[in-house]
Amino acid sequence: MTRHIAVFGEMGRKYAHLIETALEDLDSWQVDIWPCDDDLAARDAVLETCEAAVMSPDFILTPGNFGALMAAPKLKLVAQPWVGTDWLDPGFLPEGLMICNAGGHAASMAEHVMASILEHAIELRSQHADMLVGRWHRAGRNAAPEARHGHLNGKTLGLVGYGEIAQAVVQRARAFNMTCCAVARSARDKTPDGLDWIGTQGDLAQLLGDSDYIVLTCDLNSETEGMIDADAFAAMKPTAYLVNVARGEVIVEEALFSALKEGRIAGAALDTWYRYPVNIADAEPDPDRGGPFQGSQFDFNALDNVLLTPHSSAHTYAADEGRYVSIGQSLREYAQGEIPKRHVATGTGDNLDGFQMP
Repeated sequence: MTRHIAVFGEMGRKYAHLIETALEDLDSWQVDIWPCDDDLAARDAVLETCEAAVMSPDFILTPGNFGALMAAPKLKLVAQPWVGTDWLDPGFLPEGLMICNAGGHAASMAEHVMASILEHAIELRSQHADMLVGRWHRAGRNAAPEARHGHLNGKTLGLVGYGEIAQAVVQRARAFNMTCCAVARSARDKTPDGLDWIGTQGDLAQLLGDSDYIVLTCDLNSETEGMIDADAFAAMKPTAYLVNVARGEVIVEEALFSALKEGRIAGAALDTWYRYPVNIADAEPDPDRGGPFQGSQFDFNALDNVLLTPHSSAHTYAADEGRYVSIGQSLREYAQGEIPKRHVATGTGDNLDGFQMP
């Protein structure tokens, strides 16, 4: 009997061969693709037979698709090509439905983190702007202290969360001779290679106080939401620089804006936000102030000590491919009767009584 895997979206169509490769020596598995076009009959035919499904951003963001997926009669597992599951409520998923996330993007995100840190230390944007208007005051012949830029050698990097992304950051930071420390959700029996120390959330204040650069890579959950608050900023050095590639809500929005505006920390690189435009190709005007859409109710665009990016740290072809390799491995584990290592949530169906899927 043939068992079916549904793969959705243009990205899914591009990388479906990686899933097929992961299963090629296993009998009875077939990959069916729906590219998220207007042929809903084709979508429903795929959903009718699928035992496992691989979502995509264009699939999940189109009205009606997610509800149709949750009603698929044979569905046992859903894989998503990203990490975060904060958008999911297991109570609104059919009982027993397994959700798997994906890795494969750690290298791209670590490069983004290190680029942000290096830009702050060396002040490339500022030096470039000076050159455009003929200002050479930071040239090597100028002995004045303000002519010099910073460096990473010997600086301390603190990581909040210590999964694949943080580990990839440490690998790169150690090449710059940085001291690295981390806090994680659970205690470790020994300090991982590359770290000077690792603690738990109870050690957060120490990490914040020790670190020249603070990088957020943790999940968003009930323990981490709002974790970086006014007290956390007060614990940081005034020279500290914060990089957030986790979720916006890990940081208290107003506390972040105030710390930057008032110069209580040196600056921040922000890749994740509190709100996003509906139309990313031609973003609508900002709902609070008109003009360019901003990711916050606060005017981060007016600050000169913040580097803004549109949740793009993992948006590379290498990360896309890595995610589908990761999904292929999860599907292989499932096909072999195992619980996939990247299983992160299971539906309970508690809130489904009388609820109609959109």
